[in-house]
Amino acid sequence: MDKQRKKSEDTRFDRFWFRIMEAIGWIILLGSLLMYWDSARLTAIINKAQPVHRLTFEMTGYVRLEGQAGGEAVYTDEGKLQDRYALLQKEPFRWECGKGGCDYKLDDNGSHQSWGSSELNGVTVEAERFRFYTDWLPLNFATVDPKHIPLIYQGNSSRPLLMESPKGTAYGYYAVSPGDWVTVIGRASTGQLEAFTLPGDDTKHPVLLIGTSVEQMLSEEKGVQTVYLIISCIVALLLLPKMIGRTRRIGEWLKTGKAR
Repeated sequence: MDKQRKKSEDTRFDRFWFRIMEAIGWIILLGSLLMYWDSARLTAIINKAQPVHRLTFEMTGYVRLEGQAGGEAVYTDEGKLQDRYALLQKEPFRWECGKGGCDYKLDDNGSHQSWGSSELNGVTVEAERFRFYTDWLPLNFATVDPKHIPLIYQGNSSRPLLMESPKGTAYGYYAVSPGDWVTVIGRASTGQLEAFTLPGDDTKHPVLLIGTSVEQMLSEEKGVQTVYLIISCIVALLLLPKMIGRTRRIGEWLKTGKAR
């Protein structure tokens, strides 16, 4: 009797555990598909942005400007960076640990900082935040204040960071210098280039897209979509046996109901 009771309790526990795992699987699957869809919508915006050389008062919708960045190299992160730039954006990272180990992860909810503006074909390129499709600013003896050299963190990534303290908060930088070739995408309005909200961005922070070419932007978004598509396929395959079993049980229940 005790063995039967224990077996029954174990069975209930196993079912409860599998239901939790199944729920987590569905959350991951739906989240991955949503991220894929957001990236696909951003790709559509990049593709449909009208290439223009200059903006006119009558222009509306998404536009794409390309050329050499203007402006003056007067902005820096005082006391940390040595060089000055026309545009500089500071991205926050935080130390996190998981199954794959510990490393710095981009903190989307952290405090981003942007300095400066640029000029492209007579159009002012300025926003509170940019979405960069460029390499991170190299952090080395040439770009970082000497006293902060020991705080440079590279890890296993091509993304160099400058730590506030080891295993604490760290920052990566994007920068545009006068003369750099850039591609900028934004929304045209009354002769100005305005930032727009990214698809799926709950924070509603408008951004301008900036990179070296439209091909690079599309390539990066395609890479993002591939990652989320692979994750979705793997999770869907893991959930498939459960879905098939549930479908069969529903079918049997319907047949039994009709027979009655």
